[in-house]
Amino acid sequence: MAEASEAKKESGNKEGTNLLGPPTFTELPNGRLKCVETGHEMVVKDKDSYAQSKRCRLGLIDFALSHSKPPLNMFKQDPLSRSKLICKLTGDTVNKSEEHIWKHINGKRFLNKLEQKEMEKEELMNETMEEECEQKLKKEKKKKNKKKKEKAVEEIISEVRDPAENESDSEEPEFWMPPVGERWDFDDGGDRWGSGSELEESDEENETEPAVEEVGKESEELTTRAKRMSIEIGPSSFASRKKKSRKNTASRRNIYKNGVI
Repeated sequence: MAEASEAKKESGNKEGTNLLGPPTFTELPNGRLKCVETGHEMVVKDKDSYAQSKRCRLGLIDFALSHSKPPLNMFKQDPLSRSKLICKLTGDTVNKSEEHIWKHINGKRFLNKLEQKEMEKEELMNETMEEECEQKLKKEKKKKNKKKKEKAVEEIISEVRDPAENESDSEEPEFWMPPVGERWDFDDGGDRWGSGSELEESDEENETEPAVEEVGKESEELTTRAKRMSIEIGPSSFASRKKKSRKNTASRRNIYKNGVI
């Protein structure tokens, strides 16, 4: 008993003792206790002594190592030695004991490496954040450029359409047309462009056509009469008349000459 108490005092004075804490026990139906981490069964009175034994502490280390519980998540089993561990951060080999593990994780080399890893993680996080921000900005710029292009296209289309509409509105007809319900002579006699006026115009045209036909018939009759007269008189009478008129003019000239001589 005295030796067990002295061992407890020595273990309590050492640095890193009980680094992983006490083991967990479950009560069996037969009244015994079973360690969850190691699977060892014991009597209730041996609970405290087993919790501080080397077998129990090594079992706790193996259990934490297999389940990646801190601080054993920074270590892995040395394939060359069952009693040693390899630090993942520094690559150093450490004895499989809570005291050596505690000393290693509180050493300067381990802490410096840990700070470097934390800085690298922060830099990676910042880089990823910057990349995400850049991607978002690029997407926003692309969206803005698309909107600007769409607006420019819409403006061009509107400019093309507006002058076409203005030209269509400003185009004048090839010949002047009086407005509906008015006359070119500003007559206030009402709407004379309707169906009644069209009927009157058609009647007037029908009346003028027979008058023109009558005038044409009269001119034809006159031409036929003139031809008949020329045939009845004959060409000799016209010729004799011309000869007589020439003889008379010649005799008159001779008389005037003789008288003067």
